[in-house]
Amino acid sequence: MAQQMYGQIPEFYGDGDDWNVYYERLEQFFEVNNIPDNKRSAFLISVIGSNSYKTLRDLCHPTLPKDKPFDELCELLRRQFSPQISIFRERSKFYNCRQEPHENVTSWYGRVKKLSVDCRFGDNLEMVLLDKFITGLRPGQVLDRLCEESETLTLQQAVDIAINKECALLETARN
Repeated sequence: MAQQMYGQIPEFYGDGDDWNVYYERLEQFFEVNNIPDNKRSAFLISVIGSNSYKTLRDLCHPTLPKDKPFDELCELLRRQFSPQISIFRERSKFYNCRQEPHENVTSWYGRVKKLSVDCRFGDNLEMVLLDKFITGLRPGQVLDRLCEESETLTLQQAVDIAINKECALLETARN
């Protein structure tokens, strides 16, 4: 009797999918469904689209993918289908971004976080995010309020203060 699977994993289409994101989901699928290590290569081969499989087969030649370990197949797919990132280009976008006139504080914070993903800031991420979140805010009372804080301010505190100040300003404007 076949084991019931939890969740589902869609096919991987190399040209339209990001391998890194797909791999994270695949690992979680394996975890929740207790897929043993010796079945992972076969499972992977069965869930990648036919064009992706053909590419994988070409990359494995003269060996067939079924004869390669799971980790090696994943590394081949990662090299082939992961977007190439220019760290300094990503950092340039990150450091040059500014809060847009239509953007509220939570949207601005989300955009800053998203822009930081491929910057590889490592252990400095929290401090760099804090600096960019504050220095990228458009001029006004929210920025002024954050500039009153000491250097011990954390990122979460800064976001909370900015949200509260923005809400207070909106409430005052309505009255």
